[in-house]
Amino acid sequence: VFPIRAGIGAFLDPADEVLQREIAGWHTLAGELGEGLVPTMTALPYYPHEPWPHTAPDFFQIFEAVDLAGRRVVDLGAGRTWSTRFLLTLGRAKEAVAVDILTRRFLGLETAEVFFREDGIFFERLRADLHRTPLPDGWAGAVFSAASLHHSSDLPAVIAEAWRLLEPGGVFVFVSEPSKKESIEESRPDNEETRHGINEHVYAYREYVVPLRRRGFRVRRLVPRSITYRMLYPDEAFESGRTPFLRRLGRTARGRSLARLLLGAPIVGASLYRGSSLPLSLVATKPA
Repeated sequence: VFPIRAGIGAFLDPADEVLQREIAGWHTLAGELGEGLVPTMTALPYYPHEPWPHTAPDFFQIFEAVDLAGRRVVDLGAGRTWSTRFLLTLGRAKEAVAVDILTRRFLGLETAEVFFREDGIFFERLRADLHRTPLPDGWAGAVFSAASLHHSSDLPAVIAEAWRLLEPGGVFVFVSEPSKKESIEESRPDNEETRHGINEHVYAYREYVVPLRRRGFRVRRLVPRSITYRMLYPDEAFESGRTPFLRRLGRTARGRSLARLLLGAPIVGASLYRGSSLPLSLVATKPA
């Protein structure tokens, strides 16, 4: 028997020191959070500071690439649940469940109360480890994640959990994941988040795709819309992660269009991802 707190099922192991340290780190970084944040929450994922200008176009792209209508959807690493909100409304999901380790209002799952009031909707929320959710096998028609998988230290375990949750023919969709060039050996960045105990990794393209295919998924790569924006308005991280070839293509509108075509090509695109640090969005289908 697990308790329900503020309408959220509590399934975290309190003895898991790694998760407890990560939760404490997020709370410290967030600082004071007040009701003045309601307009910001209702606007998400639109917010004029990184990473949101990159996340928003990649997120809304999925509604053109995947049909979620009438499906049960699990949102892994849902955080403030803005993504769950749109999976249910724009995506017309039959039912949605938001899963995250954070519950604090304006930081985690309690933020959903804002959307319940604003939109007249409802979805269940579970405080749980994304590697081990309490939902039954084959419950979902879709498993989704936005910029959350890189917080896992065990990608194959997350992929195995998505496979378990999905019914035959279901889809595992994730967007806005950082993907490093394969020549970079270090996978754990030294930044403010990791210094506060937050689990943060940057995986290479193969580290996502290989375990997906080994599990049995059919993998389709989307070309994130944010790539075009960042070629036109390059930030330092994006610029340093591109190959010289992609940098040259980014100088003209025709070159940027060509870059998108090449990144979407099965063989050439995979090669470009192996040699570059780029945002990654994938659709993985569990065979019927």
